[in-house]
Amino acid sequence: MVKIFIIFMYLTNKAFNMVIEYLNKSYLKKELPDNVKDVYNEGEYKRFLSYREESRHLGLISSAINILITLLILILNIHAWLFGMISGLNVYVQYLIVVAIFTVLSMVIDLPFDYYDTFVIEEKYGLNKSTKMTFALDTIKETVLGTVISYALIVLIMVLFEKFGNMAIIWCTLAMIVIAVIIMLIIIPLMRIFNKFEPLEEGELKDKLLALCDKYGVRVKRIVVKDASRRTTTSNAFCTGIGNRKTISLDDNLVNAYSADEITAVFAHEFAHAKFRHVIKSLPFSVLGILISFVSLAIVLNIPSLYTAFGFDGMNYYFAQMMSGVIIWPLSTAMGIVGNYISRKHEYQADAFAAKEGYGQVLISALKRLSKESLSGVNPHPAMVILNYSHPTLSQRIDAIRKCQNDEPSD
Repeated sequence: MVKIFIIFMYLTNKAFNMVIEYLNKSYLKKELPDNVKDVYNEGEYKRFLSYREESRHLGLISSAINILITLLILILNIHAWLFGMISGLNVYVQYLIVVAIFTVLSMVIDLPFDYYDTFVIEEKYGLNKSTKMTFALDTIKETVLGTVISYALIVLIMVLFEKFGNMAIIWCTLAMIVIAVIIMLIIIPLMRIFNKFEPLEEGELKDKLLALCDKYGVRVKRIVVKDASRRTTTSNAFCTGIGNRKTISLDDNLVNAYSADEITAVFAHEFAHAKFRHVIKSLPFSVLGILISFVSLAIVLNIPSLYTAFGFDGMNYYFAQMMSGVIIWPLSTAMGIVGNYISRKHEYQADAFAAKEGYGQVLISALKRLSKESLSGVNPHPAMVILNYSHPTLSQRIDAIRKCQNDEPSD
């Protein structure tokens, strides 16, 4: 019964996601809101729909194959079989081998679909700038990094639970918070594994960005330009750092194709997240989510029938981590809904800040252009937004920005 329950939960999760995706596809047929009708002209919108349909078909095939392989692995007790094959080795070595095998297996399964998506679909619609060498190196780096991170997490969980028992729930939560802070501090060095960063040249753009920071007493450690154009035609920007020493990162696509005012408008939005300390304000909810995940793990670790149902002789931390994710998905989905709602509120606040700094109309123009260039959907189904969108829709953002502009007192 335990195995049937786990498989039922896994399939229910996948079916739920497919239903939401179907609803979103159907919603594309609805007329666009008036304020985003000018993002695409008739021909461009047909091109967008064609791109989305091709991407969706590829995603469905990829998902079906992943589901089938996962079911076979679960039904045939492959996890227990693998651990049994290497049972004579040191336990840490066992976990390293199994983590590496399944990380590589996941890469091998996804590789044909990632390749087709990059070099056929995205190439066809002008989104890809990556070479086959860059793609290959990225795949290798992601696989190695994924193995290292997954293994480190398993070892951390195993060491803490072996030492502290169920009290490890607290220690694991604290450890994840510390790790998250460290990642925030070293995000640029980490991103250098995949990208190159160059200092932003002196000029009008740099002056505008620094002026905005100086206005609010924020010290800028550096402003860098990321070589996003090596892989894509899309653009992004972010502001990171703890305290008043920030690093600003701009994609080279943004720097090379957008005006200083447009870039400053986009940056003003990102700067607002730091100014209003959105990461800090979201921290209690994030900690709650981490805590719940480790409570779930602790429960799963103490269900002996789970392991015997899938062929294990005793408790297994790797398998427990996987199963806790499967069992907790309804609660994770609910937490995600709340987390996305909080995030969308922060996005509205960041847009409002940019508007009150005088960049409202420029930001609207930049957002429309960014959406068009990345072939983004401008009219997703409300259920998709609630479940998966950390940002409001483009139409919602435009309405909110215009309301901010209308609320401003006249001179």
